[in-house]
Amino acid sequence: MEAKEALLTRRSIRRYKADPIPRAVLEDILEAGLAAPSAINMQHWYFVAVQNPAALEEIKQIMGGVVEKFTPVLEQRFSRNPEQVGITNKFLSTLGGAPVCVLVFLLKPDYPDRDGAMQSVSAAIENVLLAAWDKGVGSCWLSAPQRMGFGPAFQQRFAPDKGEFVAAITLGYPDQQPKMPPRREGRYIIV
Repeated sequence: MEAKEALLTRRSIRRYKADPIPRAVLEDILEAGLAAPSAINMQHWYFVAVQNPAALEEIKQIMGGVVEKFTPVLEQRFSRNPEQVGITNKFLSTLGGAPVCVLVFLLKPDYPDRDGAMQSVSAAIENVLLAAWDKGVGSCWLSAPQRMGFGPAFQQRFAPDKGEFVAAITLGYPDQQPKMPPRREGRYIIV
């Protein structure tokens, strides 16, 4: 797949087939994340790829708390489309049946250039999403756990000495084909 095709056709997948991701494919996806650009080459990221069913259940239990705290945010955001609240909460609590959930950490949270470090981690996340899609693996970037204050729970359970939790990424073979959401106009200028 060409890079532009991956960029333009990747979608956030919220329903997955139960098929496992072969280890070699998962390793290739994670390696692509590690190849991201980073502020002064500090490589501030750390990934924990969770595929063990019992560990995935632990993630879902934590996500239950995320759903509880995030629901008012969703109700406000989707006031015109209230059905989206239930759809989103179901995805968050079940991970859409994803066979893998990658937990992403900021390896050096006390680094003086926090903005640069966070941008570096975000670039690594985007690399993971695009590399996954290149291999036919769907993904979804979840920021709600960190936003709702559940980062310490993920850090304590899955990576106690690997920095601050930033986000989760679900990975799996898509069991849906979402359409591209409408793009907003006026989001760039050339001077």
